[in-house]
Amino acid sequence: MSVRTETITKHFKELYKIENLYKESFPENERIALCFLLWRSRKEFVDYIAYYDDDVFVGFAYLVSDKNLTFVLYLAISSEVRSKGYGTVIISKIKQKYVGNRIILNIEAIDEVADNSEQRIKRKNFYLKNGFQKADFKIYEYGGLYEVLIHGSNVTLEEYKLLLKQFTGVLFSLFYRPKFITVSG
Repeated sequence: MSVRTETITKHFKELYKIENLYKESFPENERIALCFLLWRSRKEFVDYIAYYDDDVFVGFAYLVSDKNLTFVLYLAISSEVRSKGYGTVIISKIKQKYVGNRIILNIEAIDEVADNSEQRIKRKNFYLKNGFQKADFKIYEYGGLYEVLIHGSNVTLEEYKLLLKQFTGVLFSLFYRPKFITVSG
């Protein structure tokens, strides 16, 4: 398995595959407009990356960095190759690219009555198996509760908020108002 990367831009030759996987992988309330993602990806602190195994499209990641912190805003693996180890390979590639950075991401909080409860548990176990641990805060956004997971040393709430503000920009940060919940242990 030799996974290679390509940068995603508005001229990306298989943008339709990115868009289809994006819509398949994330509910509408969690999706930021693709035009906004492409526009922000022109910033030097954003990496929008497609992953391929030879010529087979595997998935994509949307990453936002500031100093020694990298936020995985989106990570999706194509259903055609899911559960074949590509997620672990891509996480490893992200760790290699951002060596020395703390990596942070959000997952839907475990909820036994949720329609996708089993998927949430599998997702959390995947990230824990890949070296992530729970942060000491959660986030409420898009009408749901999300656990924050970190790879590397702890991330403070202030660092996280600054990273989000950098990504959204000053104007959009006035409208994007997630709620944070501090958790213990």
